[in-house]
Amino acid sequence: MRVYLCRHGEAVAKAPTDAERPLTERGRAEVLSLWQTLREEGVSVGRMVASPYRRAQQTALCIAQAFGGMEQESCGYLVPEAQPERFLEWLMLQPEQENLVLVSHMPLVSLLTATWIGEPCSRPAFRVGSVAALDVDVAAANGARLLWLRGPERPC
Repeated sequence: MRVYLCRHGEAVAKAPTDAERPLTERGRAEVLSLWQTLREEGVSVGRMVASPYRRAQQTALCIAQAFGGMEQESCGYLVPEAQPERFLEWLMLQPEQENLVLVSHMPLVSLLTATWIGEPCSRPAFRVGSVAALDVDVAAANGARLLWLRGPERPC
């Protein structure tokens, strides 16, 4: 199964709580632009699951917009402090879905990628708005291969 693991777009620095921090306008624009490019390159989305935090939900909406709209689900196992193993246990119970998009946060996106590809000491760096494409055999440690990692284009 193909999984696209995405870190939320750029968010404001302060809000009443961390969970309430919204995306900036630049964050929205960068996520939308990256996913429009990915769509044009042949990426498709079958299912989208996002952290319940506001910035992740807004990122998922931008991704959905790039694909003409689609439903998104919320998952508490995708919050920043979640454990990769707990998320993978949850995912094992889900129906298999090709082209699954997961929208989460640091450090979980890096920890989850490292766990999934079986390289826990080499955690990939995810800039805001970045997405990793994983070829997943099984939702378990060492059950995937990292195909690529891309971030939004930023002017110098």
